[in-house]
Amino acid sequence: MSDTQWQERIAALEAKDEVRELIATYCSLNDALTRLDELVGLFTDDAVMVNAAGDHVGRAAIGAYYRAFFDGSTEFARHHTMNQVIDILEPGVARHRSYFIAFLGRQGDSKIAFGEYDDVLVKTAEGWRFSRKVNHVAGITTAESGWARGFAGAVR
Repeated sequence: MSDTQWQERIAALEAKDEVRELIATYCSLNDALTRLDELVGLFTDDAVMVNAAGDHVGRAAIGAYYRAFFDGSTEFARHHTMNQVIDILEPGVARHRSYFIAFLGRQGDSKIAFGEYDDVLVKTAEGWRFSRKVNHVAGITTAESGWARGFAGAVR
């Protein structure tokens, strides 16, 4: 393997590790419930976030979504990602896909949600940022209802 190939390989591995760290930071900031400016700072100015509530274009719209979601009715959150696949599409551009599960205390209910993340990230002067974030919720239920009924038909 040439020196150039080694350098490209190391750069790709470093990029993947930095993307994993950004995803972990995203989950931690969601779980903090109150650090919304930092959470929104993980997105580019023109980012698009797609979720069950619609398409949110730009940091202002993404921030408005999170402020409404974390309006005080969420008392607890723990987000977990698994089966991460990170592809370096080109230098400074990556795609992240993973499953997620989230445990939420929301409006007095213990909720469990799961789904998939499908993200495009770009390397900026501030580090990796989301340019497109898709949060596909496949199922959500309460702990009391269990997941068998709450997620029935959600998994293909």
